[in-house]
Amino acid sequence: MNQRKIIVSGSPFEQGVQHGKAFASLIQENITYIQAFLQSSKIDLNLYQEYTDRNADFLKKSQPEQWEEITGIAVGSQLPLKDIVLINIPTYFIKNNFSQECSMLLAKGPATVDGKTYLIKNRDMDMTVHQVMVEYHYPDGSCITEVGGAGIITYPAIGINQAGLAITSTGTATGVPSNITVTEKNALSPAAFSSEHIFINLHHILRSCRTVSETIDFLNKYPRMNGLNIIVADETTAAVVETTSNDHQVQWVDNTGILFRTNHYCLGNYINFNLSPQEYPSTYARYDRIQALTEHCKKLRFQDLFKIMSDHQHSPLNSICRHPNTKSPTMTVSCSIVILEDREIFSTPGNPCEHLGYSKL
Repeated sequence: MNQRKIIVSGSPFEQGVQHGKAFASLIQENITYIQAFLQSSKIDLNLYQEYTDRNADFLKKSQPEQWEEITGIAVGSQLPLKDIVLINIPTYFIKNNFSQECSMLLAKGPATVDGKTYLIKNRDMDMTVHQVMVEYHYPDGSCITEVGGAGIITYPAIGINQAGLAITSTGTATGVPSNITVTEKNALSPAAFSSEHIFINLHHILRSCRTVSETIDFLNKYPRMNGLNIIVADETTAAVVETTSNDHQVQWVDNTGILFRTNHYCLGNYINFNLSPQEYPSTYARYDRIQALTEHCKKLRFQDLFKIMSDHQHSPLNSICRHPNTKSPTMTVSCSIVILEDREIFSTPGNPCEHLGYSKL
């Protein structure tokens, strides 16, 4: 069985080498899956490569630490740098038909039996991307733990740093102009790929911020092409931050201690960007189901949160725990939970229902 968790240290390049050596076989499989996904997609592959190259150059200039880590992954895995760049520049998300099916939930303080803060996410994708856990130890004494794709460091699913800042996100499948496509030549000016991140990279937040307030300030200056729904928490508070390409709105946690999102906006005029329930029933069905389950269980435990993320109501197309089927390829590739006060992450590689090992006598 492949290793799924490592601890890395040293310079960014050295961390990348350790990552590449540990997960080489999984990285090769992720490259193969993503290449096959692109070949089967109705996109202009020449335009795709142009956009990817431009964004790789931007990453190299704007985030040299991460670029060094990417080059280290190539060296450690003994795989071509161009393939490591391919999987790390997520141009493949910018497609009309890419499913954004993730679900996330925070339970804090009065919502939990022990008063602790729990942040859990199902990462759902319509292609296989093997997920792993990486614990970073930096020369300055800072630490970060993240769950993300093997060999992929530019869009982690969830993470926490030594200051106790925990963060996760879901995509937003909307009609807002910031959701761009490489389906046709005039879809977007290539200049954007030379000056903006395709998505908000949660790793950049975990390296730069210690509190929810600092995170919101950071987002004010973060150049990005697309919006995300983000849940971020520290030891005193938590918030949902709904972002577009150039703006955001905030919902602070209230006395219920519960925050959650799927793949549509819920705040202010952002709801006008949403696809309708008829156009995108899955996001609304999962949102309503999480709401019903959290209202039913007033004091949540660790296992309750995993049960919520293992729920199959509205299966096969609109359930929280997603399995590929003849009508939809979308699958849950990981379920990860942060216990903030303990600085811990637990993660399942694949569907939580298949890894929880739950039995009640």
